[in-house]
Amino acid sequence: METVQGATASLQAENGTSFFGRDIKIAYANETSDRIAKRDGTYVPKAKRIKAEQPKKEEVAPTPPAEELPKSTAPPSHILLAQDLPEDVTKAMLEMLFQQYTGYKEVRIPRPGLGFVEFETEPHATLAMKGLHGFQLTAKNVLKLDYGKA
Repeated sequence: METVQGATASLQAENGTSFFGRDIKIAYANETSDRIAKRDGTYVPKAKRIKAEQPKKEEVAPTPPAEELPKSTAPPSHILLAQDLPEDVTKAMLEMLFQQYTGYKEVRIPRPGLGFVEFETEPHATLAMKGLHGFQLTAKNVLKLDYGKA
């Protein structure tokens, strides 16, 4: 928000809103973000943390690399297909999940259990897929994403 009044209005409007069956709890930030401080000209770099050396473990089994994206039969596209959505998922819920990603355009839910999320470009859609595929929607449901047809 640009002003304290705007932030207060948003806080009051959204605080307690139900999101995937849970109430949202919103609070003011404890300090100004680096981005806002740079814009205001009050930015002071913070001291970098020094990582403590971790003791070496001699017998550690190598872990296989995690798959970043689900195996897809569809070619990469700027549209994502969300399948097997719970019946109570709304357009607003999906918008709140995906609008945090750059290039987000819109969400469409043509029928219960199915949704389409459109991005400006395929790399934007891929980034969102990497971040949200497997997201726990409810205790029983995870978000299943694949590329849609462009």
